Amino acid sequence: MMFIRSACARTLMASTVIVVGWTSTASADCLRRVYNRSAAVLVASQDGGPAFVVKPGRFATVRLSQPGHVDLTAYCAPLGRLGQPVAGGREAAKIHLEYEAVLDRCYMKFGDGFFQPDLGPGFVGTKDTAPFTVNNPNQGDIVLGPFNAECTGQN
Repeated sequence: MMFIRSACARTLMASTVIVVGWTSTASADCLRRVYNRSAAVLVASQDGGPAFVVKPGRFATVRLSQPGHVDLTAYCAPLGRLGQPVAGGREAAKIHLEYEAVLDRCYMKFGDGFFQPDLGPGFVGTKDTAPFTVNNPNQGDIVLGPFNAECTGQN
């Protein structure tokens, strides 16, 4: 009798572990990064939510959990009282990106879908996103790379 109970308990526990593992892999949550590799101050907003600032040489982590969009604006960086770059300068670059988050695949959608039947959506696009780079270094990442914005000392 004790052997039957322990066998049932082990089977139940193994089933629970398998079900929990299976459901957690079906999650659409992906942590991705927004990098700022420029001298500009980057202001971003995800799905119309509150804006967040990514200072030059830094990155911010975003959670992609459902289809949505990210709005990014780079500003010429005026210096604050302590000599640190702050938001509020002249707009230097702007982009609106749609993203997809399905199961364990999270990526920015861009381009016209010309290569979509062969490679899938979000991998190769013919739309110019410069000075932003999308889906690199990882699918779903966004990089504001070094670029020559016409920012003067008097922003």
